[in-house]
Amino acid sequence: MSEALTPGEFAKALQGKRDAERRRKLWLGGGLAAVVLLIGLGVYLAFFSTVLAANDVTVEGTTLLTADEVKEAAQVELGEPLLTQDLGAVTQRIENLAPVQSVAVSRQLPDTVAIAVTEREATYLRERDGAYDWIDPEGVAFHRTPEPVEGELLALVADVEDGQRLLADVATVAASVPPEVRPEVVSIQADAVDRISLILDGGRTVVWGSAEESQLKAEVVAALLSVEAEVYDVSAPGHPTTK
Repeated sequence: MSEALTPGEFAKALQGKRDAERRRKLWLGGGLAAVVLLIGLGVYLAFFSTVLAANDVTVEGTTLLTADEVKEAAQVELGEPLLTQDLGAVTQRIENLAPVQSVAVSRQLPDTVAIAVTEREATYLRERDGAYDWIDPEGVAFHRTPEPVEGELLALVADVEDGQRLLADVATVAASVPPEVRPEVVSIQADAVDRISLILDGGRTVVWGSAEESQLKAEVVAALLSVEAEVYDVSAPGHPTTK
């Protein structure tokens, strides 16, 4: 059985408990103040100070474009805090460059904005006004050269009302040409969306028709060319004809 405390001992014990509670609150308050101070310092350094400012821009993945062209389009605000850079706006400005299919923009601490570009690839070249437009699978003209590129299919595409669709349809046909037939193709002639033809060496012609069922038409062409003829019509691939 514990002995009862005298009034003096009780008062002393009570005061000790109060002092311990006061010290605990002081430590807790000091700790919270330190955390707030550190957070405030971090926010200042990240968003307002030049300590973590964007001082460099790196570019990778370009062949048709130069790194300087991409940087100029990106308009990264050098000298401004890295974390306040509007990467969405930077991305959109770069995507406006015709050769760009997609782009990834990221921050790399402590001071770099990194840009990774994926450029469009040509499915064929459209001959126009003495030069050659590079056309991608979506029918987008994204580059132009004065000379053709070896190994790329050439196409003569008419100027029609729905030109974008015709360019895309020709891309579908070009991508479907069998590898064994490709070397025989002199050019693709496209007068309308349903009047696409392959001009082969030796004056031969493949009447392709529209871009619909292009994969089936490609299989039929590959087999049909074993027959000697001047015209191979696969516009209706279920009923091909030659003459």
